[in-house]
Amino acid sequence: MKIKFLKTMFLLALGSSVLTSCVGDDDYVIPTVYEYAFNEGFSTVTTGSGSVEVPITLEGWVNHNATSTRLWHGRTFNSDPYAEFSSFYSATGTNDVAWLITPALDLTATTGEVLAFTTKTRFANGYPLTAFVSTDYDGTTAGIATATWEPLTFTAPTANDVITSSGNIDLSTYENNNVRIAFKYTGSKAGVTTTLQLDNIKITKN
Repeated sequence: MKIKFLKTMFLLALGSSVLTSCVGDDDYVIPTVYEYAFNEGFSTVTTGSGSVEVPITLEGWVNHNATSTRLWHGRTFNSDPYAEFSSFYSATGTNDVAWLITPALDLTATTGEVLAFTTKTRFANGYPLTAFVSTDYDGTTAGIATATWEPLTFTAPTANDVITSSGNIDLSTYENNNVRIAFKYTGSKAGVTTTLQLDNIKITKN
């Protein structure tokens, strides 16, 4: 009789546990799933190290130095590839105006586009990066000088070796099939030689 009573109490307790242990809606956070109009993490670039630089040659991208010969190149740290430029390895007496420009992006079929990217500085002695958007760039190196480049405001690193998000940059007004995002490094061997790392360039869409 005692065993039967204990068995009954166990089953009642088990049933009560099942009924009262339902997981609430807030117990699990469902990650946000983004749709991208553009997503480049430089995962397919060939990377170098030290003074060995392998220029980025992604399809549709323009990688050009308007005043010298060195180009944006691929690097890897902790198995994470990214784009990098530094005037530290430039020749004495030279200046760098190094452009890295995305392929033409068609934003006519999407809405609410937001651009974001990450940057990191090393050995900083000045901030070398500016970013722009254009809708009339023709994709040639000569066309860089004649295109209309509108500057973009973004959050830059305030300390070395800290990966910093640009913040959300509104591109929703650029309803065009030739939207290009450009990243320009300006430095020189005798001036700004900051190492600038660029990664995770994404445009989300609705």
